[in-house]
Formats: sequence, C-alpha cells, structure tokens
Amino acid sequence: MVQTIILNFSRRVISSLFLINILFIQSCDSDEDPIATVDSTFKVVGTKLTDPCGETVILKGVNKMSVFDENDLYGENYFPEIAKTNSNCVRIVWQAQYSNGSPSLLNQLDSLIKNCIENEMIPMVEMHDATCSWNELNDVVNYWIQPGVVRTVQRYEHALLVNIANEAGDDGVTEQQFLSGYQSAITKLRNAGIRTPLIIDAKGCGKDLDVLVPTAAALIAHDPDHNVMFSVHPYWSKVAIQTVQPTFIKDQIEKAKDNSIPLLLGELCGYGGWPGLDEPDVASCEEKGSIDYQTLLSEAAANDIGYLVWEWGPGNGFYEYNPPVLCPGMDMTTNGTYQSIVDIVPGSKPRGWIRDVVLDSPYSVKKTATKSSYILNGFKCQ
Repeated sequence: MVQTIILNFSRRVISSLFLINILFIQSCDSDEDPIATVDSTFKVVGTKLTDPCGETVILKGVNKMSVFDENDLYGENYFPEIAKTNSNCVRIVWQAQYSNGSPSLLNQLDSLIKNCIENEMIPMVEMHDATCSWNELNDVVNYWIQPGVVRTVQRYEHALLVNIANEAGDDGVTEQQFLSGYQSAITKLRNAGIRTPLIIDAKGCGKDLDVLVPTAAALIAHDPDHNVMFSVHPYWSKVAIQTVQPTFIKDQIEKAKDNSIPLLLGELCGYGGWPGLDEPDVASCEEKGSIDYQTLLSEAAANDIGYLVWEWGPGNGFYEYNPPVLCPGMDMTTNGTYQSIVDIVPGSKPRGWIRDVVLDSPYSVKKTATKSSYILNGFKCQ
C-alpha cells in the first residue's frame, strides 16, 4: 500500500502515488441508482446529534485515508475490520483529485459510503484538499456542489455526514474570515440541495477553538436547516501544553460546553503534536510530539463529546524525505486488521495508546461506542 501523511507541527499534508487500479473503474457516477427515499437526515439538536428517529448518537470511531488506499479501493476488507472495534462512525478521507492530479471517481466514493453503511457505521466524508489552506476552501465547496456529487450525497443522505473541509485555514485566518467563508459555504451547499448535517473543522489546521467558539452560534443561525456540528483536531502536544497551562485540555472542552457548541474531536491521536522549539518535524512522531490522549478521552466522556481516532493505517509518515520516515505511532493497524490492534502490548511505545483508546481504556471505542436502533435496523426507523 502506498498511503502517506506528512506531519509538519501544525499541519499535515497528504500525498501518495496514484491509485493505479482506479484506471479500471468506470469514471461516471451511478446516475441510474435511485436516490434514497427517506423521511429525514441526521439532525443536530442543541449540542447533540440525533438520528432520523430522534435517538441521540455520540460519534465514536476512526479515520480512514480511503482515497489513498490502493489495495482496497472500496473498503470491502477494512470496513468489516473497523466494525470489529464497535465503531459507529468512519471519517472517510476524500479529495477532488488523486495525487497525480487525475480527478477522483464518484463510483469509488459511492461504493465507500455504501460499504460503510452496510457495516452498520455512519459514513462521514471529509474533503482533504484544503488542509491548512484557507484559499482552497472555495474550491472544496465547488466540488461538493457539482451535480454528480450532490446526487451521491442525496442518495445516502439518510445516513451521511458531510465534513465540508479538513482543517481549512492556518493560524492566520481571522474570525471574520472564518465566519464569512463558512457562511458562504453553508449557503452554497444548502442551495445545491445538500440536507445532511454539515461538519465544520476549526481553523489553525483544525486545532484552534478560539475562533470557532465565538462564530459557532452565528454559523448555526445562518444555516436554514440549523444542522451544523463543529470539529476540533486536538493535536495539543504535552510540550505545548506545558508552555501554556496544565489545564489547557479541560479548559478548551469546557469553553465549548459553556457556549453550547455541538462539538466532535474529529481526529484524536497519541502523537502528531508540536515537539518543541528547534526540534525536527519528525520528532512529532516521537515522545516529544506525544499528546495527552487520556485526558482528551476522559474530558470527552464527561461532556458527552464524541471522538474519531486518527488513523486506521498503515502508511503514516514523512514522505518528503528520501528515504521516507515512517510514523508507526499514528498507524492504528499494521496491516489493516483489527487483530493487529489486539496484538499490541499494553503500554508499549509507540503504539500502546492505540490499544488503550480502542480496547482497554474505560472510555475506549470498544467499551463506550453505541449504535442506535436506526443504525442497527439498516438505517431505517422501525
């Protein structure tokens, strides 16, 4: 498998070789498929996400870099393996183009969404093209509103969540830019006929709640469906927290709670944080870049906030180097199987955190993720 993620302190840029096998896939979307006939979509009610039957669902699951997986294009193998973790949601990484510049194919995305649903997990599709880049947000929105993409979203709107853009914008994005940019995005997506919940990532490459919190209410109000959630990617390293305040994680979560923000920890990981001044970027995959995931789990549990673990793997690493420097501490699996998580020695470095967050912690995916009757009934109300 050729699948990569480059970490650069506050940003991660994905690159990979083109999916060679994709050349054999029909390039048009499945126009002949009927759009799903459903009464509703998932809804954000207050700070909670509810299914179309009205039952609350706290999202707990994993991220999967599907668009870069050359060995399992449709997730026929990895979705059943992810389901063994008890996950109720998979955040599917997607892009408008493959790494070689060729347009990504809607048939593949359609199959990924369908296979995720068939494994009783909520598909959340995120567009990765704007990672840390505010200038790319409009291009991502324009991708979503293409007629073929809208048809795909509508086909699965009874089960689907739309994460508009992964980590759009670096630390320089202002409050007004964030507000106006996402107001425009919401308007375009709703006018195009997309009715699913919309997930908006924090700026600062996903980490900054200081702009998200004061703009959240206005963004929800701007949405005619009032169906918006927000996501933060807490790559807040232990080193960085020591330079701020020991209670930083608790304070950040409480700030969102106090402002009644429907929040998700969209990428939860044990590594990938800022390793400190004058440290090389590869150190973010070492102990200097470690993250207090245990406090993140406990605070999320205390506030009924969901989380999605980064990332199913394998393939995380620094591919701008020759030879590449791999980052096994961010790979949940070594071969795409659930068993490779079970086989992790508890407390071992660098992958012990993965077994803990998936299996052993009292707040783990395995022990705390639940699936509503709607999900278990094939995404139908009984």
